Amino acid sequence: MNIIIIVSFGIISAVLSLVLKQYKPEYSMFISLAAGIMIFVSVIAAIEPIIGYISELTENAGLSGIYAEILLKSLAVCYLIQLASDCCKDAGETAIAGKLQIAGKIAVLLMALPIFKSITEIVIGLIDA
Repeated sequence: MNIIIIVSFGIISAVLSLVLKQYKPEYSMFISLAAGIMIFVSVIAAIEPIIGYISELTENAGLSGIYAEILLKSLAVCYLIQLASDCCKDAGETAIAGKLQIAGKIAVLLMALPIFKSITEIVIGLIDA
């Protein structure tokens, strides 16, 4: 992942979006949305080494792979919700953006329930011992 290319693409897209906003505001929104998706996809392509490293750390620590899976899924949900929320804010739909953020928080909480269950079982085991 070359961050200079990504930053340059983002700046060029922002300038193009601002110029088009004066003449065709509806096209400006599409450029902003397309640029966000392109940047997101390029970053996703570079995330594989991070996934491998997190998996290796959990294996070395003797933890279940479910914890790394939950962590990675939660991160993915957070990033997707942030992208969608920002796009909605750019389009002037702050109410929808807020609802998306709430939905993302609930989704992460639902994914984390197995971890809460494990922690509760450990605490109960310690109390009973």
